[in-house]
Amino acid sequence: MASEIHPLAAIHPEARIGENCRIGPFCSIGPHVELGDACRLHSHVVLDGRTTIGPACDIYPFASIGLQSQDLKFKPGNVTYTHIGSHTIIREHVTIHSGTEDGSNTAIGDHCALLALSHVGHNCQVGHHVILSHGATLGGHAVIEDYCNLGGLSAVHQYVRIGENAMLAGMARLVQDVLPFTIAEGAPAVMRSINKIGMGRRNIPPQEINQVHRAFRIIFKKGLRLEEAIEHLHREFPEHKLVGAMIDFIRRSERGLARPPSSPTR
Repeated sequence: MASEIHPLAAIHPEARIGENCRIGPFCSIGPHVELGDACRLHSHVVLDGRTTIGPACDIYPFASIGLQSQDLKFKPGNVTYTHIGSHTIIREHVTIHSGTEDGSNTAIGDHCALLALSHVGHNCQVGHHVILSHGATLGGHAVIEDYCNLGGLSAVHQYVRIGENAMLAGMARLVQDVLPFTIAEGAPAVMRSINKIGMGRRNIPPQEINQVHRAFRIIFKKGLRLEEAIEHLHREFPEHKLVGAMIDFIRRSERGLARPPSSPTR
């Protein structure tokens, strides 16, 4: 089915527009943009740069996607990319910037919801089923894994990683990494508990959730150093997939963990 394009939209003739799209008035689409099938651009949406958007995305007024990185290290002539997956909702005034270094990209997965005024900085990697609430902000190179939920007005420092199914509370200021399946809160934010409700919404069995809770207590509530806690987890949960994901995340952390105040620092 042919796309419905408002006569007041400005679409470069080299842009690639999928079938059955609806593009409202005053939208602007640059020459290197690829828009998937069945997308809707309500009005005043700007898509530019080398940007690919998957099918069935819903983009609201004044969103700006794929423009040059705000990083002052950007060099004129760099070719950078932005990729948005399918079935993602992008609300009013959201900004998503392209990568900084030549050949680099910013990526957002499928079935995400970026609420009004949220921001995804250059070179961020955002997984599937992620929610950025109103005004949530990601600094450059942040990594947000699948099924994460970031609260309103929260701010994530550059290069920080948030693990699978974690939650960041509203107005939190995050400067270190957050383990999968946990909740972080505060300024600076620290992990407070496991994300029991979020895990339940994914139909993770209660016994699995209980074991993640036990693992959390071993890591942070037993007075163990991190190396000792990992050894304990290996002994107690040798084949547990979710606990294994927590261990792997700890080993890959570069900025350190956002630990509760009472836990050892090493």
